[in-house]
Amino acid sequence: MTTKKWVFSYLAFVCALSAQTEKPIKSPEQIQQELNEAQAKFQHAKELFNPWYAGPLLTGSASMMPPGMMNIQPYIFVTDNYAVFDQERHSVDVPNLWNLNPVVIAQAGITSWLDTVLTVQTETNWKQHHNYTNLGDTTWQLGFKVLKQGLWVPGIKFYLNETFPTGRFNHLKPKRLGVDSTGAGSFVTGFSLNFAKIVFWDTLHPLSLRLSLTYGIPTTVHVRGFNTYGGGFGTRGKVRPGNSFKASLGTEWSFTQRWVIANDVVYTCAGRTTFNGDPGVTSDGLPATVGGGSNDSLSLAPALEYNPNPNLGILGGVWFTVYGRNTSNFISYIFSVTYTFGL
Repeated sequence: MTTKKWVFSYLAFVCALSAQTEKPIKSPEQIQQELNEAQAKFQHAKELFNPWYAGPLLTGSASMMPPGMMNIQPYIFVTDNYAVFDQERHSVDVPNLWNLNPVVIAQAGITSWLDTVLTVQTETNWKQHHNYTNLGDTTWQLGFKVLKQGLWVPGIKFYLNETFPTGRFNHLKPKRLGVDSTGAGSFVTGFSLNFAKIVFWDTLHPLSLRLSLTYGIPTTVHVRGFNTYGGGFGTRGKVRPGNSFKASLGTEWSFTQRWVIANDVVYTCAGRTTFNGDPGVTSDGLPATVGGGSNDSLSLAPALEYNPNPNLGILGGVWFTVYGRNTSNFISYIFSVTYTFGL
């Protein structure tokens, strides 16, 4: 092959290859359609938001507080204990016992896998013109990260809890009808496992789910006279409260970035509380009772949240029992504010 023919063949090959790879020229209509599709995708992206959640009223979080950050959440519970559930789960009316319970929860980050929570509270009780105010029991928790929440996996957190008997439980005044009882008198060691997952089943209105499972083991309580567990004149002995279990399911539905509807479903149960010692006598001279049978209850707590920004949340709602056994039948009005800030 001559040089001239070789060059001609090479140029013909390059031209054919260019013709095959060259993109077709788009019409103005095609270009406008692509622009419209891009604009639609941009508008959809603008509508998506990272929802702000203050958390439901009662179910614990599985999120870690970052190191150097702190969250303060005060609560106010106003509760009317208007009845009790008996052994057969029947609600029996009793004189109303009102309770005002301010609670402050402080959570601080220590490391990426460890944080701590301190809960302090006071109790004010009213019943038939009698009232009393004192500290309630105090709880301290250590939280450990088990699994960070991802697109397909939930966040999981393990808590080690310890409750300290800072409330009054012994030597109660019989004329006060029990309003001066503000604590259980027992050190309670607890273990909690919390799960959390945001479900983007509807990207404009995602659903946040929480599940908290807690098991508590109380210590023996030495009681004297009238006390939280009953008793009377001359009561002297030891009370062994039953172990407790609590399961709480919290949901939050975000209908805007700032406004959220929340609800908690709470089930609690505890074993029988036993007593060893001298039960004493009541004011009528009859043998006093101390302790009681096992108990359980189911309750709901719907709430409304408003979150002005990612670090501030305001919550309000009600908490009420659905059914129970050997426990109080109550309705509680709850207000809370949560605020996260750097130390």
